[in-house]
Amino acid sequence: MGRHKMKSGICRLCGMKTMLSFEHVPPKTTFNSSTKYSSVAFEDFIKVENPIADPPKGKIKQGGIGYNSFCERCNNFLGAEYVPAYKKWVIGGFEILLDKEYHLHYYTIKQVEPLKILKQIISMFLAINDEWYLDAYSELSTFVSDKESKILPDKFKVFSYLTRAEEIRYMHHVVKGNFKTGIPINCSEIAYPPYGYVLTIDSEQEIDKLNNITSFKNFDKPMDLNFKMFQLSTYMPFPLDYRTKSEIEIGIESNIKFRNKTSS
Repeated sequence: MGRHKMKSGICRLCGMKTMLSFEHVPPKTTFNSSTKYSSVAFEDFIKVENPIADPPKGKIKQGGIGYNSFCERCNNFLGAEYVPAYKKWVIGGFEILLDKEYHLHYYTIKQVEPLKILKQIISMFLAINDEWYLDAYSELSTFVSDKESKILPDKFKVFSYLTRAEEIRYMHHVVKGNFKTGIPINCSEIAYPPYGYVLTIDSEQEIDKLNNITSFKNFDKPMDLNFKMFQLSTYMPFPLDYRTKSEIEIGIESNIKFRNKTSS
């Protein structure tokens, strides 16, 4: 396990209390072996008046992003059963990713395994969320731990988008308000190049510009996938926020002017 130490806890897949190995999220072989990144507390981020012009300084970490979430047996199971298929999916995404904030891509990835890809994505959401997630949504671990299962209840939806991940995003389960519909969304989000993923629970809503890939659960054989997928930005550490840098800057300037006006 290299420099990463084992820790005691509840395995997010089998539910056993044991020593947990370090699980790279996304997998180590998908360009996450020596990732150097800045970890900024959410509270520190929102204290800054203009995080685009003056980004908060965080703690620099390296060696790949991950969590002590799975026992060694479950970690090895995921690596053997799902990671190879997920790696092919990731390579296909990188091949068409552009140096742009916003773009609609049309592309084909040949001979990928959708069911395995979906199971790997859901395992990543299990990894980043706390122990309570395993009990509250046990259907997720049941789906992932059985490599043959296609049973994922309809209350769960998984969405995908392409991204450079200007800011890498690992959002635990949150309730996100929706000012347009007035209906909150229970969700968790991961953004690491070349893809971003959103897992929603008990929500009938589709998410604008994101691909609903929940149907991957129905396809257990290799197949060619034809996609129309948006490349979106993740500058801010907020779920479902895909504004471009200029859109964010305009919003910040507007807020500053409003605060100055109301305080004068």
